[in-house]
Amino acid sequence: MEYKVELKDWPYQVKAAVMRGNRPFMNHCHQEMEIILQKKGNLEVTAAGESVVLVPGEICIIPPFRNHSIGMGSEDCERLALLLNLKLMGKGIDEGGEGLWIREEIQDRQMFSLFWEEETKEKFREIVEKIYEEYIHKEYAWPLALKTYANQLLLLAVRNIPKVQREKRREQISRLQNILEYIALHYCENITLGECAKFAGFNPAYFSRYFSKCMGVTFQEYIKKLRIERAKWLLMTGSTGVTEICYQSGFRDVKTFNKLFKQDCGMSPSGFRKENGGWL
Repeated sequence: MEYKVELKDWPYQVKAAVMRGNRPFMNHCHQEMEIILQKKGNLEVTAAGESVVLVPGEICIIPPFRNHSIGMGSEDCERLALLLNLKLMGKGIDEGGEGLWIREEIQDRQMFSLFWEEETKEKFREIVEKIYEEYIHKEYAWPLALKTYANQLLLLAVRNIPKVQREKRREQISRLQNILEYIALHYCENITLGECAKFAGFNPAYFSRYFSKCMGVTFQEYIKKLRIERAKWLLMTGSTGVTEICYQSGFRDVKTFNKLFKQDCGMSPSGFRKENGGWL
């Protein structure tokens, strides 16, 4: 997932993959809007403290910088995942002014399709599938098609997806959320606990205890996991070399990257790509 570092192999600010497996993923956030369309089995998704089990045909929209986690899914779990940078929709959408209004509109919407009208849900599924097909097949004028369909999704969301109470959303905006947003923007850099503590207004020792208590993992473990998950995504969805992926994911040397990746996944990055690269 792209945050601060510009990725040359991310044409038109979109990534798509059909993901199989039931491995959970801890609380995190990123600057892209994420859309999950459940294809087979079931999957638990938690966002901003609200949990729903997605069944085939159900959708989850996770706005930019919304804290979320993926729980255990069924053994036959299969989902279509899209990452859309709001810059894809056009100049100003991801910036201030009127673009900020649109971002706030997305933040106010009900994330889970369980609470949508069936007609809205069907239209949303159709557009998501079209984005995936354009991304995979890359037919003539596919960049224009991606932008067009992405804007259709945005329009459908702000016109037809019901709102949640603003008060409830404001209650969810906490100091921890701001910290996670900061990490999401900088974890591909040489980010340190001290820098995050300074950003949060804590001394490093207190921040370390606070973060571990809130997240259930240490700061260092959280950063490592984010970087490994980013590397896994890049290995699955592109052809970039392992060495470049190492640096794009925030690791500083290939030897450490290979060691930590194997500890987490039970195989080398190259082996992971060989086994999982067919998800697209």
